[in-house]
Amino acid sequence: MGSRCKILLYAESERQAAAAATAAFDEIARIETILTDYNPESESMRVLRKQPNQWHAISSSLYDMLTESKALYELSSGAFDPTIGACTHLWRRTTKAGRIPSDDERAQALASSGFNKLILDPDSHRLMFTTSGMILDFGGIGKGYAADRALEVLARQGITQAMIDLGGDLVLGDSPPDNPIGWRIDIQTGLTESTTQHISNNAIATSGDLEQHFVYQGQRYSHILDPQTALGITHPIAVTVIAPDATTADAIASMISVLGPDWSNTLPDLPATTLVTVVTPD
Repeated sequence: MGSRCKILLYAESERQAAAAATAAFDEIARIETILTDYNPESESMRVLRKQPNQWHAISSSLYDMLTESKALYELSSGAFDPTIGACTHLWRRTTKAGRIPSDDERAQALASSGFNKLILDPDSHRLMFTTSGMILDFGGIGKGYAADRALEVLARQGITQAMIDLGGDLVLGDSPPDNPIGWRIDIQTGLTESTTQHISNNAIATSGDLEQHFVYQGQRYSHILDPQTALGITHPIAVTVIAPDATTADAIASMISVLGPDWSNTLPDLPATTLVTVVTPD
């Protein structure tokens, strides 16, 4: 998924640890073959090259990811939208060439985007899309989803004291034996001094442009795109979310980054167990 992944776990033996870690990495690799938009042969890329306005069978993993994504899309009033892959692919091409997309380029990409153009069949796990050229981009949720599934694999292997760090999205199991108050997590946002949290049986994700941004004609653009404009967001913001699972933490951090400092006006009903910290320059 274009990110480093680290698994830290406690096991009764080196053999058990190696077997469990291998199984977890294999699960992440399996999910990547389904969700990534960097590989044209991934399932999510292949299915959208088929005919529009027809039903297409998809795997249970892709169906689950789309179902969760749709709920988050509706929760955020469209600020979180993984159907904007045409926009993100355009953004990658143009920024690599040292420019931002033109109005016409963005209009064409946006015409191929929108969750309202994608229909799911809950009875038979099928997908229909009503426009050609749509691309799914799970960059705002895929790493969290893969981390959650990998932690489940570890649990089935008898490993409960574990931490998975997938590109900065962390999911944490039981506390490590040497620190019963939880895993020590240092949070760096780039907008303020680092802070420390101790977390167990929860997940944490931080979103912002500390490491990924593009400057054009003096304007700094984040790698996080606004689904309404197909441009990188320009308001400096760093969002940290602690949630029961990494899928939720990853997606909420992404959507709040798009919504900006007034995010709570759009998201008044987050799960009670979700803790959000938003940092913006003074």
